Amino acid sequence: MNIFVKICGITSSNDANLAAEFGADAIGLNQYEQSPRYVDESGLIDIKENLDDNILIVPVFVDPDVQEVFRFIDIFPNSILQFHGNESLKFCKQFDRPFIKSINQKEFINIVDTTKEYISADYFLLDSGTEDLHGGTGKIFDWKKIPVNLSNLIIAGGLNSNNILSLLDYFIPFGVDVCSGVESKKGVKDPLIMKEFIELIKNYER
Repeated sequence: MNIFVKICGITSSNDANLAAEFGADAIGLNQYEQSPRYVDESGLIDIKENLDDNILIVPVFVDPDVQEVFRFIDIFPNSILQFHGNESLKFCKQFDRPFIKSINQKEFINIVDTTKEYISADYFLLDSGTEDLHGGTGKIFDWKKIPVNLSNLIIAGGLNSNNILSLLDYFIPFGVDVCSGVESKKGVKDPLIMKEFIELIKNYER
């Protein structure tokens, strides 16, 4: 068992390196300009130039235009793309890159139907959301909605060191995604909390 761990909302090379040092598999770099965790082009270049360890880079897009995505790929050509908005399958596929499609747990969403609609997605990220927010609510969703027969799910939404083991006792997904649950303030990761979160998962795997 090897649970994929993604630390999302990274905004600095220091936090990126700490995530890698503590054993995270990926970092998420928010490319949605309205987010408090948005990383602009100069920030992306700084992270790339100062990242010590080999770690997967995941840009998080919300209904971007085509050029935004290609600009990111120019900086991080080996990244796996994450689409967190209302992007069509055709849009997601055109970059010829592996991609994650986020599914927000609004009441009217049918998860299984959505996975069939985005059949080319490599992974699906299940996140809590509202009509106004695509994610980042800091709240968990009803885990009973998780289609446990799917093997390519990444679970997000309000995860932290206090509830991650409860999730894993209920369902072991391909991966987990944490953002605010390891922060001291928006966009700034707390090293001790981040390390504890990752260690809880790695120890559970044993």
